[in-house]
Amino acid sequence: MNAVIFDLELVKRFKIGQLSTIVEIGACKVDFATKQIVDQLQIYIAPKGGYVEKSTRSFINMDKEDLKNAIPFKEGIEKFAAWLNKDDFLCSWGKDDRLHIIDECVRKDVKLDWFKNYNDIQPQIGKLLLPEVTHQIGLKTALQTAGIEATGKAHRGIDDAVNTAKLFITFIDQVTLRKNEVTAKEVSQHFNRKIIRARKTVSQARPPVNKEP
Repeated sequence: MNAVIFDLELVKRFKIGQLSTIVEIGACKVDFATKQIVDQLQIYIAPKGGYVEKSTRSFINMDKEDLKNAIPFKEGIEKFAAWLNKDDFLCSWGKDDRLHIIDECVRKDVKLDWFKNYNDIQPQIGKLLLPEVTHQIGLKTALQTAGIEATGKAHRGIDDAVNTAKLFITFIDQVTLRKNEVTAKEVSQHFNRKIIRARKTVSQARPPVNKEP
């Protein structure tokens, strides 16, 4: 059994209401017994149309070769799910990554039965590092406060996952992880939003109706 620390990178959004689209999954497995990173996984996701804007590629340090190796979302998320062990805990720095996975899986009709035992480790570790701070602290601040040297580049999914794993290992004996599943209610909420967005898109695409005076 491992703690799987993962980080998502998204296509940069420039418009209000533009959907979040996952473009990279970075993850590493931390073995509870040895307190070491024992495996890593990096997956680039090709958005619809297969092209990632230069602004996004630059932001997440994605080169042209990475773009060539990018795969469709369904294939990528299934690859990630297959890499997990049955009893692994899924952990991220902040709860947004969980919401992005649920939302995009619902939008693209991908099953979520594999997405179990998720834990946002930021609140617990943040409290241990800076007990007087009530808001979420960034990963960079957490690493600096803990005296941990960051690996790689910021906003690169695999590097952020490794750095988060370093934090987790530092506090592994003080963090409590809980088992859970994505509820039917959560799926329903995201599904309803999917329907609302679809209706809005259709409505906006309709030509204006000319009314007789």
